[in-house]
Amino acid sequence: MTRPTPRWLVAGACSLGLVLLVGVASQAVSPDVAPATPAAAERLGEPSPTPSAEPTPEPASEPTPEPPPAAEPAPPPPARNAATPDLDVSSVLGPPPGPQPDQRPERTAAPRDRWALLVGVQDYRPPTVDTIGSAKDVRFIADALVASGWRADQIRVLTDEQVTGRALREGLAWLAERSRPGTFALFHYSGHVKQHGGQSESLWPVDRDFVRDREVTAALSRATGKLWVDIAGCEAASFLDGLPSDRVLFSGSSKATEKSYEYPPWGMSVWTGLVFDLSLRQGQADADKDGRTTMGEALRYSQYYAQAITLGQRPHGRQTPQFAGGPDLGWTLADPPA
Repeated sequence: MTRPTPRWLVAGACSLGLVLLVGVASQAVSPDVAPATPAAAERLGEPSPTPSAEPTPEPASEPTPEPPPAAEPAPPPPARNAATPDLDVSSVLGPPPGPQPDQRPERTAAPRDRWALLVGVQDYRPPTVDTIGSAKDVRFIADALVASGWRADQIRVLTDEQVTGRALREGLAWLAERSRPGTFALFHYSGHVKQHGGQSESLWPVDRDFVRDREVTAALSRATGKLWVDIAGCEAASFLDGLPSDRVLFSGSSKATEKSYEYPPWGMSVWTGLVFDLSLRQGQADADKDGRTTMGEALRYSQYYAQAITLGQRPHGRQTPQFAGGPDLGWTLADPPA
């Protein structure tokens, strides 16, 4: 899947492009109540109750513009946020991340020792409103893994109707069973997150057999190899507790108190598009310009720009991605740690 470099990141045209993400889409919606009008940036989660409405699901995707005739160089940071044109992004966030020493792991996992469980729910059962790009997120990631030397028969992809509570629990057990010393495993989830009175959150399967955060932690704690857990959903960092370590890297698209957004022109979530497309595929996060984008570079770049392009969101505000654990961040998808 080829996408053009997003022009909202080019300083000379950032305002026009950012309107698509932020200026037009200042409203978040409940997964169980459809929006009155289509929004350019949707959040992945459940807010406080909104006025009742007949559910009329959001279109699953919007047309992706034709790619440019030639690749563009990595762009500079945006100078303005379109929803609040007087706001200087750098005055809030500081300068974008520069080169940092990312230590390479002592050992890397061979393709036969790499495993992945990728879960994305885009087509929810009524009355839950669909997401825009969750299934596309995981298909893109699966393609990126295969392109980086991963074996397709060791990547389990669950989307839409396949994602029942039972299937998700079985998938987590399957991944943990295969994660042994000398291996590398990835768990990624894109979709809605269910809040339970502020006490805990759950991954949201299509059958509403919610998988609580403590279940996710318990299942993945049985893994004994190197592990990366990546959540693209609202309150993503609520799944952080008990996971990060010197063996486990956790990354989430927002704080435990924040919403996360999608970008229809990409047909993907903001977080997945930044990490797996702009950073790792296009190499825009390569801060030291050595032609090799490390995971540290990708996560720092994506954390910065996810905030930069969602600063003007109302009423929920920006998403601030979080990551912790896995201190050796000098690896890529092609040479993950073992």
